[in-house]
Amino acid sequence: MMKQSKFLLMTLLTTLVLSACGGNPDDALPGDTSTDPIAPFIGSWESECYSDNGASARLYADFSKVSPTGFTGKITGFAYAGTSCSGPSVKNKDVLTNMSMAIAGTKTVEGVQATLFNGTSDQGVGKTILYSAGSTLKVGDDKSAKDAAGYPSAFYTYTFNRR
Repeated sequence: MMKQSKFLLMTLLTTLVLSACGGNPDDALPGDTSTDPIAPFIGSWESECYSDNGASARLYADFSKVSPTGFTGKITGFAYAGTSCSGPSVKNKDVLTNMSMAIAGTKTVEGVQATLFNGTSDQGVGKTILYSAGSTLKVGDDKSAKDAAGYPSAFYTYTFNRR
């Protein structure tokens, strides 16, 4: 009986500790209805759910407008027990923090007019491409070949959706 009680107590404590490590994404930020070039990217986004070996994960991005051509924001990853990205997360990790992004132009990528961005974050300096089609956001694949100016030449296969 004593061993069973200790096991139950340890299981409960482990569950509480894991729950405390995670959390849920912040409340969704509003979009931007202006005609500014940055408007399609502003607001909160969530990636598709990825599952592997009985666990799952999802990225959340929050972008706030700072000018007609710039935004600040963060991207956070959340891990879940189970394969459906539901319930409280058991762990979260900041992927990009204190992002500051500025539009640098446009180019055609995979048949769509992508917007070029130069940016900085706590994790470094970089260039990427984004494409927004209403409620869907495509992000440049930083592992793809780069063009002469250093921008990705392809999008990741996954997409983000507005929250």
